[in-house]
Amino acid sequence: MEGDRAEGRNTPPMNERNLAKELALLATEVDSLAKALVQAEAERARESERRKRADADVQELRQQLHHARCRAKAAERELAGANAKMEAAEHSAEVSERELRARLKQADESKKVLRHEVEQIERERRALELNLREVLANLRQAGQEAAHSRASRTAPDEVTLVEPHLADNGW
Repeated sequence: MEGDRAEGRNTPPMNERNLAKELALLATEVDSLAKALVQAEAERARESERRKRADADVQELRQQLHHARCRAKAAERELAGANAKMEAAEHSAEVSERELRARLKQADESKKVLRHEVEQIERERRALELNLREVLANLRQAGQEAAHSRASRTAPDEVTLVEPHLADNGW
């Protein structure tokens, strides 16, 4: 056995070689795994950072959505108020239009009545004017007849014109 050992001193036994080889392989594998672990941890850190940014973005988007909804509700209320005001104004305009149309109709009717009354008064005026002319013509004729009958009762030399005496009443 000693002879075997002497030979074995220069060359390691087979088991030791295999072990060294396995150790070298294991060391390489540990290095590879360590690198993979470092890469995985770096990837996990990057992924964690991306997740944090995504969460922050989601939170910001939620806030923006909340603000947008609030603005939309306010705009809807404002629009509803404007619609209500517009409907009230339209109703008021319709009422005013109906009232104005009724007043216009009354004014037209009054105008027709007044026009008819003016025509009637004008006819009456003409009739009175005609009657006045006839009365004046009759008075002239009666005056002429009276003058003629006086003239025939008295002589033309004796006709005396007397001015009527008007009483002084203080005016």
